[in-house]
Parts: sequence; structure tokens; C-alpha cells
Amino acid sequence: MTAKNNKKALGGLISEASLELHSAASLDVWNGSHRNGRRIASMPEFFHKMSVLEVAAVENDPYADYALINIENALNDAFVAIEMLEGGLPIQQGHRRLNTQVCRSRQPVVKPLYIKSRFGWRFIALFELFDVFMVDLMDAQFKARVTRQQFEASKKTAFTVVRKVLEIGMSSVHSGISRNDVSANNAKATQAIEKFGLIPLEVMEGIVRAEYAPQIKQRA
Repeated sequence: MTAKNNKKALGGLISEASLELHSAASLDVWNGSHRNGRRIASMPEFFHKMSVLEVAAVENDPYADYALINIENALNDAFVAIEMLEGGLPIQQGHRRLNTQVCRSRQPVVKPLYIKSRFGWRFIALFELFDVFMVDLMDAQFKARVTRQQFEASKKTAFTVVRKVLEIGMSSVHSGISRNDVSANNAKATQAIEKFGLIPLEVMEGIVRAEYAPQIKQRA
């Protein structure tokens, strides 16, 4: 290897990933939809928005950090809700001679994943649980282990908590300022506060950040 090659910086890490979707409900969430006169973003749009917010958070934007906190809280609530729904499905008790395999689509839709953010990957983890639950729910309803009313109620709850994460994410903002602007109390910071409103002081000062927030870039 030449001296010139030795000086080259390492390239970024990359890995190929894909996700199998086994329920029509998951496809609806992935593609986005219109509900009650309002549009719900697709997952690729959500992934792009998460990348934008994380880049802004790296640049020390307090409003981006506040957005990530709200998204993280929504994700955590959604994880709990989906896990409770899954745990609430009746298991096959008393079937000592009946053997069944895990239910899945004969022809799942495979989606390649191009995700450049931590929060995008957090949502994928949630979405995988959602897809598994929806298949298990349909299987339970078909095999008469849940009633039609129970099926509809559980399906609605699962859709609601997942779409809430998408809605909070897509409505989140970043300001284009840094905490240095806030400390300097300059015109840029004043305009941002007037436009986007006040956020909690502990977030503005960087004391409280999301658990999965990216590291803030240190300026020389």
C-alpha cells in the first residue's frame, strides 16, 4: 500500500437490510394513507425526517433535541402498547394433540431498508412487532380464539399507537440555531424562539436529551 493510500480516511459503515411484511396492515402503514381528511406520512418519509432531525441535533439544535425526546416518548409508549396487545392474545391452552406452526404470509412483501438514523431503526423495531402482532391477531380471529369485536378493537389500538409515532415525527421541527446562539442571545436565537416557542430549559441547555440522541458535534 502506498503512502498516499495510507492517508485516506476510512469510509462510513454500511450494511444491507430488508424487512419482510406479512400483513396488509403493515403495508398500509408503510405506504401512508389519508384518514379523516388528513394525510398520514409513509415510512420512507418518516425515515427521511428522522435523518434531518438527527443531523440538526448533531449540530446542537435544541429544538431538534426536543423533537427527538417527544418522538422517543411516543416510541416507548407504542412499544408498551403493542407488547401488551400481543401478550393479551389467548394462547393455545389445552390443545394437547393439536400442533400448529407460526402463521405467516405465503408471499411476504420484502422492503429494502435505507435508514440513516437511530430513530428510524427504533421505529423499524416497533414496526416489526406491529407486523408480528397483526398476523397473530388475524390468526387468532380465524381460529376463533378472539371475537370479531375483540379483533377490531385490538387492530384499531395497534394502528393508533403506531400512527401516533409517525404523526409526532412528521410534525416535529428543527430551528437551524445552536445552543451557542441561545447562549449569545443573538437575533437568530430570538427569531427561532418567537417562531417555534419556548421549550423546557433543561432541553434548551442540553441537560436532558433523548436516550438515543446522536452525539453533539464538538466545535474546535
